[in-house]
Amino acid sequence: MNLLELYPSSFDGSFEDYRAFMRSVLIKGSYDGVLKKLTGYKGMYLCQQPKECWTLKFDQFEGIFGMVLVEVKEGFGTFYLYYFPSPEEALLDKCSLSEALVTQEEAYREKIRSFALYPELLEQFCIGSLTLHVTMASQSLLLFYESVLRERVYAKEGVLTKDKRYVIAPEGLDKDVPSFRLLLPLMNFLNTTLSRIATEAPSYFELFKKKEKSMMYDSKGVFTCKEDAPTLKLFIALGYGDDSFDSSMEHLLMGRHVEVMHERMSLSAFLQKAPWYDLSETPLGSVARSSSRGVKPKMVVVTGFLGSGKTNFLQNYIEYETEKNRFVGIIQNEIGKTGLDGKLVDYDYSLVEMDEGCVCCSLAGQLRAGVNTLMSKTFPDTILLETTGVANPFNLLSELQELEDVVDVEAIVTVVDGSTLFDLAEEYAIFLDQIRSADVILLNKVDRMREEDIAKAEHFLYENNRCAKVIRTIQCDVHPNALELSLHASTAQIASLVAEEDEVIHTHLHDHISSLKLSIPRPLSKERFEAYLNHLPSTIVRLKGIVRFEDESFQSVVQYVNGTYEFVPQHEDQVHEMFLVYIGKNLDKLYLQAPA
Repeated sequence: MNLLELYPSSFDGSFEDYRAFMRSVLIKGSYDGVLKKLTGYKGMYLCQQPKECWTLKFDQFEGIFGMVLVEVKEGFGTFYLYYFPSPEEALLDKCSLSEALVTQEEAYREKIRSFALYPELLEQFCIGSLTLHVTMASQSLLLFYESVLRERVYAKEGVLTKDKRYVIAPEGLDKDVPSFRLLLPLMNFLNTTLSRIATEAPSYFELFKKKEKSMMYDSKGVFTCKEDAPTLKLFIALGYGDDSFDSSMEHLLMGRHVEVMHERMSLSAFLQKAPWYDLSETPLGSVARSSSRGVKPKMVVVTGFLGSGKTNFLQNYIEYETEKNRFVGIIQNEIGKTGLDGKLVDYDYSLVEMDEGCVCCSLAGQLRAGVNTLMSKTFPDTILLETTGVANPFNLLSELQELEDVVDVEAIVTVVDGSTLFDLAEEYAIFLDQIRSADVILLNKVDRMREEDIAKAEHFLYENNRCAKVIRTIQCDVHPNALELSLHASTAQIASLVAEEDEVIHTHLHDHISSLKLSIPRPLSKERFEAYLNHLPSTIVRLKGIVRFEDESFQSVVQYVNGTYEFVPQHEDQVHEMFLVYIGKNLDKLYLQAPA
């Protein structure tokens, strides 16, 4: 690595040298137009006097990020990293009461520009740190990021208003900030800048974790530790150059008692979608890599709970791509043994159905076989992997990485039915995992919602996935171009691979969801069938199938979701087996009788 490209001056490891080094990197990044597209970086403000600090803006965040050098010790420079929320943004609900009060001060925005001068800003809003080690002799550079997954602070006696009402209940949360997710855009920006200037990706990577305790304060302002499962501290080390970095890491980890995260995390997995892993000059930083059959197709993973609108998404996506003379392949998975949705898509496409189980559970390991089967039939420009409505994409991430030699994974798209969002979030853990795993979230069926309910839903999605791009849709009508990730948002895959390390990866079995198929041997009375659907138990989340009604010469596709249903007539020459597939909770305890 040629450090002169980063800092064309002598470097002796002093406080001023480390400050000047970072200043040089930030200034160089400010003049790189491609970098701004890659990272969403909007610009920097440099406050030099009387205490130098930097503030940065990214276009997906309402607040301002901050950096300040606080210490240089034994050749290592440590910078504290901050996020100062906007006084109007939703994240304030997760900040402490004292932080929220600071944001409402009249001079708050002006103070941010020179935040290093104000103790109330320096002591609050910190989201992590970056320790930098520059070695001119070996022309190497080591970055060591440190952050907690969530910073949580509890109020032991609670907080009362003057009229004796609790603002915070006793032992309730005063602060619950997703520090690690907030750190990611800064990390992506800094590493993208370094990689583009040095024209090389990191040569060294290690990821560590450490169990931490949350804090609790009492009425006297005394803080004590509190055991709390979500408080995990993460350490991310990235090195550039030919150094082994062993001695530097030994120094940084001394006395920390950390665990190395080897099992689920490799450098290629972590960097899978990071813009600083790909140094091309293209606006989105992606290079079309070749396979034995030519340019690899891109893959879009489509997930979303039962009845959210995934089939509409497939239909619209194929229609848009067909207009551009591009061909789409679909790998479709159903929880039951009978696929249906492939029969509903009218446009020309190639389909591989995997209907013997959930691709994120029992079919894990068979995704490559599905891709190979599809590509043996044709060579699509895009492959859409539609998972079952109760699939957990977290269980799919390692397999997606293993497909890098045959496809370019572009995004995980989660379709969310806004009208049922809160009910599903309360009932099903897997629904929340679908949200948290997404790169892009389609907030669907907004035509059935009031504006204030849409805003509330967006706030909820924002709370559960700070990284995803949220798009409002009606019948999932969204142009494929809108799904292209401006990778500035640090991706949800990077976050999830790390953040979910110690959490249970749910499957539909955790939520007691299963499927049941009933054959329909004869035509049905439409009136009696509608009455049947209107009296289905609430545990039936989804019903779909093919039936024929009396006095009709054609079959109809039945689509039932959470109490609403529709019948879609088919062409008379389309004749299929007649059946109904029920998907719901605790079906093994429910006696279901086919409609008469």
